Parts: sequence; structure tokens; C-alpha cells
Amino acid sequence: MGYKFQLGYNELSKNEQEELKSWVYQLLYELYNNEVKYTEYLYDEIGWTEDVKVFLRYNANKALMNLRFPPLFPDQVEDVNPIVLNGLSTGTSNHDFFSSTGNGYLLTPAEEMKDEDYDY
Repeated sequence: MGYKFQLGYNELSKNEQEELKSWVYQLLYELYNNEVKYTEYLYDEIGWTEDVKVFLRYNANKALMNLRFPPLFPDQVEDVNPIVLNGLSTGTSNHDFFSSTGNGYLLTPAEEMKDEDYDY
């Protein structure tokens, strides 16, 4: 996505590039503020709000860097709670009832259906 964005972005005039860049940062900041409010609603009671906000800022920076724009926030990967990063890592794999992360896939075990399955 970032590569395709850059192809189009490079075709714009310098003035159009600055306008688009300004719009991107403004939209990102609005989205961030919305996420902060939602994060506070979800996590204030259990005390995870600040950890989640760090991740929000880190993730926003990653989105900007994907577009080849400078990061907006000072947060680095080292600032993100390692438990959060582990949950996102595809280098490890976790396949359970509640979630699935990993760099592969698992086929769900299935059994052949029978006519009797529909007898109620």
C-alpha cells in the first residue's frame, strides 16, 4: 500500500504534496483522539489505558512510516509493552479458541455431515 501511495504522491506538485501530507496528519490525529477516548472507556477500570495509548501512538507512527512520512509521536517499539507485541508477532504462533496469530494457518478439524445430524 505504501509503495502505491508513494507512486501517486510523487506525481503531485510540491504544493499538492504538502496539502495531502497536512490532511493525512490531521486525519491521523483525529483518529488517534477517537481511539484514545475509546481506550479510556475500555481500559481505565483495569489500569491498561497508558499501555494501550503507547501502542496506539506506535501504531500510528507505523502507518505514517508506511506512507514514508515522518512519525508524529515519540513512541518507539521499545516503549510498547512486550505482551502486546507478542500478541501481534507472526514469528510466534498461537492458535486457540479465542485468537489466532502466526505465520501459518491451521485447518479446523471437521467431520463429515450425516443425515442424522438434522434429526431433531
